[in-house]
Amino acid sequence: MITIKSQVTRKIVEQQIEYLVPGMELARDIYADNGSILASEGIIINKALIKSLKNWKINKVSIIAEITDNPIIDPKIQQFLNSYNQSVTVVQQAFDTIRQSQEIPIETFTQAADEIVGNISDSSNIIDHIYNLPNCDDYTFRHSVNVSAIAALIATWLKFPQESISAIALAGLLHDVGKSQLPPEILNKSYMLAPKDYELYQTHTAIGYELVKKVPNIAQSVLSGIIDHHEREDGSGYPKQLGAEDIHPYAKIIAVADMFDESLTINCDTPGVLSPYASLDKMRNEIYRIDAKTCITFTQNMMNFLSGNRVALTNGQQGRVVFVNKDKPSDSIVQQDDGTVINLSEINDLCIHYVVK
Repeated sequence: MITIKSQVTRKIVEQQIEYLVPGMELARDIYADNGSILASEGIIINKALIKSLKNWKINKVSIIAEITDNPIIDPKIQQFLNSYNQSVTVVQQAFDTIRQSQEIPIETFTQAADEIVGNISDSSNIIDHIYNLPNCDDYTFRHSVNVSAIAALIATWLKFPQESISAIALAGLLHDVGKSQLPPEILNKSYMLAPKDYELYQTHTAIGYELVKKVPNIAQSVLSGIIDHHEREDGSGYPKQLGAEDIHPYAKIIAVADMFDESLTINCDTPGVLSPYASLDKMRNEIYRIDAKTCITFTQNMMNFLSGNRVALTNGQQGRVVFVNKDKPSDSIVQQDDGTVINLSEINDLCIHYVVK
């Protein structure tokens, strides 16, 4: 289990002109043959400058790359991880209770949600660390806690009031509670189901709604977050095939959190964390099905932690991300272990495979 936070440092690296992309920061002045300055240190590179550099026959320039190194103990991260593991245990025990009694121990879930909200610290580094946790045996329970934490982060980024953030975290914890009533063989094969079994799997949203509805004074917004989290903006979701205007805002947030977490934890046999870069690619491609504002807010904020990660590429080589391609994160710029800097957007059939622990 990783319980450290990496410190981001700024480093000067040489970059071939063909690998420059808009948004990079120039690290040193660029001079013409006569000594005049063509571009000054600190300028943010744009398309016009790249074109000019090519016209001036300049082969390479120095840029600033953010490198993650010098691991340090971060008490906030440690506190979150302790709370996270405790929440997973609490949720697992609560699911066992629900499976037997069909009753929701709402105080248990509320306390766990409040604990999650109190420790997220509005930091996407939290997301980085929960996906470095290796155990996949208790996926359903970790998934509930992950969705709760991510949804609370998204709500924070969207400037929701504190009361709403807490309610969204609670709905995130409860969003899959209906799965407690499904046969284990359905849950264990949820990505390889026959059509009839998939129809049964889809009932978990309505089952969860009916279970939680029995809780006295439960907020309708929490119930809507549970039953609507698989609805989609284009009407292709379930259980009611709602359109964008009829899906509750809480459900729109939980849908994004759920999609992101599922895409990273489907395959627990991958030797490392499945790439959040590819996951964000997928979410951008799905933007017509999920709420655009929520998706864009999430992906933009996620960019804050993607630079500096050590990654493995699909050809087996490893390196460190020095610049994130905001249009397609899995095609970012990577400095390989031999020092070579490559722009993955320029190379067919090569992208980031997973984050190295």
